[in-house]
Amino acid sequence: MGEKAKGNWRRTVNRYIGLGSAILGMAIIMSSFLFLDNLFVWYATVIVGLLVVLGGFLYGAHPFLTSERRHFELRAEVDRFIELVRKLNSAAMAPGSEEEFERLKAQMMASVERMGELAGKEG
Repeated sequence: MGEKAKGNWRRTVNRYIGLGSAILGMAIIMSSFLFLDNLFVWYATVIVGLLVVLGGFLYGAHPFLTSERRHFELRAEVDRFIELVRKLNSAAMAPGSEEEFERLKAQMMASVERMGELAGKEG
């Protein structure tokens, strides 16, 4: 039960990239004190360190290594089901749309059946 799934390196990277970039950026900024005699190099080093910290922060806000999906067809069917839920709610609120409501319920039941067929299939 406590066994980790294989292939979750993206989660590990996403978990530690912010901390790693903060440590690296601060190390670069702190090392800038080695260049106190050359003001231009000191400023450049501080700016690079701040950019590293900012890059880690922005990656934490919008990570680009998050796609771990393997069940694309199932995901598409779930998205279709969510759209049917929205339509069902609209039909339930509209007066005199009992036929549309029943038709959408039937489509949702068919969608649930398709989800059962697609579950566990990669592709």
